[in-house]
Amino acid sequence: MDIGYDKQVGISNMIEYLRETQQMHNAPKIRGTTLSNFIKKNTLESAINYGFSPLDCLAENITWATLRRSFSVESILKFGMTFDIAVKIGLAPEHFGGDEGYNIIQKMNATEKELHDFLDNIVKLRKTGWSPAIAKEAGFNFEQILEIGGHEKEFRNMTNWSIKNMVLEFQPEANQWIQAGFTPECTEDGAWDTAQYRTFISKETSKILPQEIIGEIKIPKVTKDYILKFDSNKILSRTFS
Repeated sequence: MDIGYDKQVGISNMIEYLRETQQMHNAPKIRGTTLSNFIKKNTLESAINYGFSPLDCLAENITWATLRRSFSVESILKFGMTFDIAVKIGLAPEHFGGDEGYNIIQKMNATEKELHDFLDNIVKLRKTGWSPAIAKEAGFNFEQILEIGGHEKEFRNMTNWSIKNMVLEFQPEANQWIQAGFTPECTEDGAWDTAQYRTFISKETSKILPQEIIGEIKIPKVTKDYILKFDSNKILSRTFS
């Protein structure tokens, strides 16, 4: 097969053609190797010259953990790794690297929807190691955090999720604090700063009347006919007693 003067360019072009025509089963014949074998002796970036891409990680079941054992995140990014594929090959919230790692997630072109769909419960959000500031930058608001299970018992184990920091980033409303379990009892075991609770939460929640917290109790209206019937029965019972 004539692949031109530059072998690498020729192979890369042929692989691109196979991708477009859904004939990737022929790729190993043209390359003479697989991605798994290639990266054992070569850099991940050089794999691009042979038409390899992150899609080959999916095809060959090469996991995120496997890549990270041999290559830096920078090399994986240069290889063209996207957030979507990274998740499919095993990227987990605990791999996010906290606030500093958020920049890496952005470089993977993660969309706000992809992040929210992936971090669909509070445990996953906790494992990212993100502070309230980064969670907000990723598009989360306090209501969404409550919807995925946000509660003071989880917040107390999350990096920099102090009451003050949550106020600075989300300005939760009184009913949201209550929904998240921030009652006076939450400060008893020392998990939350009492001064911050009094300054930012109790002065707001104290304005809510009890019926507003638990919802208005609807009492069925008693009709006059019922009252009259009740009185009549009462009179009759006395008459025949």
